[in-house]
Amino acid sequence: MTTTSDRVLGVLGLFTLDEPEWTVEDAATRLDLAVSTAYRYFRSLSKAGLIVALATGRYVLGPAIIQYDRQIRLQDPLTSAAQPIMKRLAEQLPPHTVLLLCRLFRSQVICVHQEFTERPDFAVSYERGRPMPLFRGASSKSILANMPLRAVKAVFEEHQAKFAQASLGRSWDEVKERLRELRAAGVSVTQAELDPGMCGIAVPLFETKGIVIGSLSVVLPAQHLEASLVSGITQLLRSAAEEVSWALSLRTGGTASSSPAPPPGKGRSPAARSKTARKKHRQVSRDPKPARKRARA
Repeated sequence: MTTTSDRVLGVLGLFTLDEPEWTVEDAATRLDLAVSTAYRYFRSLSKAGLIVALATGRYVLGPAIIQYDRQIRLQDPLTSAAQPIMKRLAEQLPPHTVLLLCRLFRSQVICVHQEFTERPDFAVSYERGRPMPLFRGASSKSILANMPLRAVKAVFEEHQAKFAQASLGRSWDEVKERLRELRAAGVSVTQAELDPGMCGIAVPLFETKGIVIGSLSVVLPAQHLEASLVSGITQLLRSAAEEVSWALSLRTGGTASSSPAPPPGKGRSPAARSKTARKKHRQVSRDPKPARKRARA
């Protein structure tokens, strides 16, 4: 059942990069609403500052969006937990490397924070706030591989041809096998899937119940990539993911974990991983210098 709140949010959802301006009449036509009803919704959104009149009868997104964006930058639990860890990790990575923190957003992936020590001279498709597909790029694939199969199948059925183009498989059975391989590896590595000449390396982030919430990834020029560098970055990302999960659990009352339970007979339990992450977190908090020395070595 569609409620009034749903319809008001539907009006707000009309404002996109492709269609940034709307009139009451056009919105009413698009959403099959009476003009008088659409007018009431526009008035409510305008009063809240979520939209604002640009010219007579035309509206765009309003300043309240900017206010909420600042609040997210400063107070979002995941971003706040990850930011200091990402800053420290960036110092251990090669120059002109970009660190990305992404999270699952509906049936897409969205970058919520970037970190780098030197501003890169290349563009990264995973811009902050830009929704990206679940089936392209290391950041997205590391999330997709750990989502419930029912949710993945819904995305696959809608974008079957694009799954094949992204080397995820042409049939559902092939997709399941490919995602199984990515889960077993615990890392996704892609080259030039989104940005020419660039490589992406990503690991997933989980809640304690094994629910994937996002990914931590690195983007760097592929020309500097070697097998040993991929292995080293992967280990750094995994360690950082444990720290992010532990820091997030402190902020949310113990609701995050670095990874789901490992396969039988392999790996450590989530509790053991969390204990290690807490130990590392305390060590880094006391003296971050050893980490930098190891990175230079």
